[in-house]
Amino acid sequence: MPSLLVQSCSATKNQVTEPTQALDVYDGYFFRIIKKAKREEAFDPDIDICILSAEYGIIDTEDAITTYDRRMTTSRAEELRDQVTDAIRKRIEEKRYDEIVLNLGKEYLQAVGDLSDRCDVDISTVQGDGIGEKGKQLKRFVRSDTVPAVIT
Repeated sequence: MPSLLVQSCSATKNQVTEPTQALDVYDGYFFRIIKKAKREEAFDPDIDICILSAEYGIIDTEDAITTYDRRMTTSRAEELRDQVTDAIRKRIEEKRYDEIVLNLGKEYLQAVGDLSDRCDVDISTVQGDGIGEKGKQLKRFVRSDTVPAVIT
């Protein structure tokens, strides 16, 4: 039952001077949860991750990037929307994911737009009233303890 986690980029980044794997560049709270699960070999192997970057759009954790300072805005989300939804839809077709799990803030969600209308898979979102609660839900999901709530 393969799943795709779409994780938003983070403002906190490791400063790199050479292109570096995206997972090593981002250093925000959610990325620390993901990296810790991977380090401890507790990350569910049936979960693939892609990153929704305000700078690059959809990228893989292995893609080489450099440090940048760009925030997702409503206008940037609109700019990226077609590219983002096409990239996610293509991944669904290639990998046959059973579900897509979004861990995205409000502006980032605008970049995926009407994804549920374009894809025939379950789309869930990491829920929580704050970053701590969302972090707990993400941790449970990546360690395959529970699944986030389905978007209605």
